[in-house]
Amino acid sequence: MNLETKIIKESLGILILASIISALGGIALQSVEEKIFLALPLLIIFPALNGMVGNFGTVFASKYTTLLYENKISKKNLWNKALKKDYLLTLKISLISSFYISTLSSIIALLKGFELSPLFYLKILIITTTTTIFLVSLIAIISVSAGKYFYKKKEDPDNLLIPITTSIADLGSMIIFSLLIFLFL
Repeated sequence: MNLETKIIKESLGILILASIISALGGIALQSVEEKIFLALPLLIIFPALNGMVGNFGTVFASKYTTLLYENKISKKNLWNKALKKDYLLTLKISLISSFYISTLSSIIALLKGFELSPLFYLKILIITTTTTIFLVSLIAIISVSAGKYFYKKKEDPDNLLIPITTSIADLGSMIIFSLLIFLFL
């Protein structure tokens, strides 16, 4: 079996599952549709937040599988020093990015004539950073658990973890974002 066929064989099922999972997130967004459309900064933030968390999930999953293949992760201790460092760095950068996208979306909304109070900006910042912290942490835990499982089955974790982390980011950001909007607005 050639490499391309092997990659397609390993990845096709997980890609279909990832697509289904991502599609389910739309249900959560629909429940807060009116609030999102009334708050222009949230409408601006959502695509950026969704993409950002997915990208950070992909980066973390890739770093994890690299450590796995380099035998820098022991079977007893899944969270070694290098992986903790990668996780904390990913979390720090994602928090800075969530602050950035919250501020930038608020500025764009102001320029478009949206009235934005300091309290509303604070709510936007809380929604964005909470979503980011939760999802980056969840994706890290799932990447480590699923990566070890796939590696033991002699499958390439990279081919499977990246679609999984992306779909978790899509679904998770939609659900958590919707829940926080419902609670805070």
